[in-house]
Amino acid sequence: MTFPRLLLSALLVPLVGCTTVPKYMQAFQRSEKTTFHTASMRVDAVRAYRSKATGGDTPDQQQIVTQLAQQIQVEPDPLVRVAIIDTLAAFRTPQAATVIELGLGDEDVDVRRHCCRALGERGDPAGVPVLARVINSEPDLNVRVAAVDALGEINSPDAYTALAVAMEDRDPALQYAGVKSMKSISGQDFGGRVESYLQYARGQTPTNTESDEISVAGRVRDMMPF
Repeated sequence: MTFPRLLLSALLVPLVGCTTVPKYMQAFQRSEKTTFHTASMRVDAVRAYRSKATGGDTPDQQQIVTQLAQQIQVEPDPLVRVAIIDTLAAFRTPQAATVIELGLGDEDVDVRRHCCRALGERGDPAGVPVLARVINSEPDLNVRVAAVDALGEINSPDAYTALAVAMEDRDPALQYAGVKSMKSISGQDFGGRVESYLQYARGQTPTNTESDEISVAGRVRDMMPF
């Protein structure tokens, strides 16, 4: 509950010296207002750190990540938290990965979605089980799709198992994302046949049956109201 206290302090400060300073001059003494950092300013400051990422795990890189980790814990604006996650994706320190993973518990959907994207950008196989949990437990479909898309950027056999879960889902959007990611990491192209990709993900030889001809893209189109 720090904001009410800060507000009270701001209201009390102008009262000091009011007996000697004319009222119309008091506004010109409140120079502290120029030190406020807007969300836009904080976003720009965070993004500037991305150019300092070297891909190494050095003390200077750790220091930047620690600073961003501290900031995201107290940052009230989700747009700034998104910027922090996007920036941390460029840093290859263990703490950066930890902060991104913890961000998957953020109350804001966009923050969680960008955490998935960040794990995909990092391309670390250690992120596969994290993304798999998102597919299994995340309530928001857009975040689940982002997790499936991210798996398409991680070249790991373990990603196949996670993508199989996505392609087994009843939601065509998740199936479609699963097929795209399977194409990306496997280099295989079975057209739009979900079952063929699912078989491949399970280590089986894809077969072409009549039911396979129903593409996931067609299922998505069937759900559109226009």
